Amino acid sequence: MRKRYLPGRLSKMLVALGIIIVFVTMACAPAAAPTATPTKAPAVAPIRAAPPPRPAEPPKPAAPAATPAAASPTPKPATLKFGGLQTASEAGIYVAIERGYFKEQGITMELTNFRTIAELIAPLGTGQIDLTAMPLSVPLLTAADRGVEFKIVADKAQGKPGWEYCQILLRKDLADSGQVKSPADLKGTKVAIPSPAAQGDMVVQMMAEEAGLKPGDIDIVVLPFAESAAGLGNKAISAAFSCEPFITTAVQQGFAVRWIPNSKFYGGVVETSNVIFGSTLLKDQDLARRWMIAYLKGNRDYTKAFTTKEGREDIVNIIVKYTSVKDVKLYDLMQMPYQDPNGVMDRKSMDLQYKWYQSKGLYTGKKTLDEMIDLSYLDYATQKLGKQ
Repeated sequence: MRKRYLPGRLSKMLVALGIIIVFVTMACAPAAAPTATPTKAPAVAPIRAAPPPRPAEPPKPAAPAATPAAASPTPKPATLKFGGLQTASEAGIYVAIERGYFKEQGITMELTNFRTIAELIAPLGTGQIDLTAMPLSVPLLTAADRGVEFKIVADKAQGKPGWEYCQILLRKDLADSGQVKSPADLKGTKVAIPSPAAQGDMVVQMMAEEAGLKPGDIDIVVLPFAESAAGLGNKAISAAFSCEPFITTAVQQGFAVRWIPNSKFYGGVVETSNVIFGSTLLKDQDLARRWMIAYLKGNRDYTKAFTTKEGREDIVNIIVKYTSVKDVKLYDLMQMPYQDPNGVMDRKSMDLQYKWYQSKGLYTGKKTLDEMIDLSYLDYATQKLGKQ
């Protein structure tokens, strides 16, 4: 075959173009890996060119803080003094202490025990105690008229069927012999009440009136709860208004029998005790709210234990620690106080009590129940914890 050759000038141009293509290809090709094994360097993210700056965005509003379980996210430490009567109805407070609910709220509780309701009024007015618990009574109503600063803020205990922790006790020998078969048979005898012009006094007088007894037909004497069992035992009295754990003490010692529950005189449900705030808490809303949250938690634990039996043993051990009845077996024999899990008071029975004091001329002041009750702390606590 005949070979064809390009003209000389064109041939030279093509050679030059080929050389240029070779150099360009070599410049663009990646460098060959070295044959020696390199020392391994620490892993470092490759340096990348910074992206162009984004235009500034307006600041976003701060997200709302999560609602805390307590009244304050950082509770201010406080010590509060509670004046009580060492009854089973104070169980909610005892439980809140032992389970650390007050501690969660930065509160240290100090307990001071008194013998009668009347003894609680003066310390509340002078600030010796910061809060207390008691039934509606003439001494309390009168204190309000005198300008003592306090508010009734929550339920502490109620009596109703199955929860009759306050009753009229009858001396056992009088019951066994049949000497006293009905309240009318108490004529000419002594009946003890823990405080004058308070719920025990009211119940005994209601009992006497229903039995057709006239004022003076029975001799009403004042005897603190802790002393009523001894009064029945030595036959100084024939009957007594008492509350747990003192009822079970008297029954187990063989001095008395349970006779008439006090809820009988109030249509089946009676508010037997209320939580009452003094000036210290009324002047510090945050502290008062925190106290109520802790109390309501302890209150609910107690009520749950005695309705579902869940955790009952632990709750009984707490009550044993703070009250005079140390035998845990006796709590199987007691009727415990009902404590509303939302702290709601039985206003109907409270109105009845208030009107009874007025009708007997025992309270002639101008203060109304509405003026003495403040449910704002309770409302706050139930909102935080939810209702049950």
